[in-house]
Amino acid sequence: MLDTGIYKMRPGMLELIAGIAMSEIEGASGVGVRSDHPEDLKKRKNLTKGIKADYEEGKVSLELEVHLDYGKDCHEVGKLIQQEVKKAVEGMTGWTVDVVDINIVGVNAL
Repeated sequence: MLDTGIYKMRPGMLELIAGIAMSEIEGASGVGVRSDHPEDLKKRKNLTKGIKADYEEGKVSLELEVHLDYGKDCHEVGKLIQQEVKKAVEGMTGWTVDVVDINIVGVNAL
């Protein structure tokens, strides 16, 4: 449990916040979410798969494994994921997101 002195957060919550934010990005998906199975978005374990979060001294570091849709610009989609995940985590926790690393591990062939 993350204990910041103000409130406690169960393990996996940072990953879930990041997974939900990433699921709203067009052109990419997490490794646990298949683009042709929209019901995967309803399952918490699918949203957090391939996401690692670390919290240390008020700063959050995130590492996300991502599948990119075929034909999408890697840099453009990657930057959008970084921006949206950072905004979501900071907005919901009040903690500073130090880094959001993106690892493209697959391609969704549509």
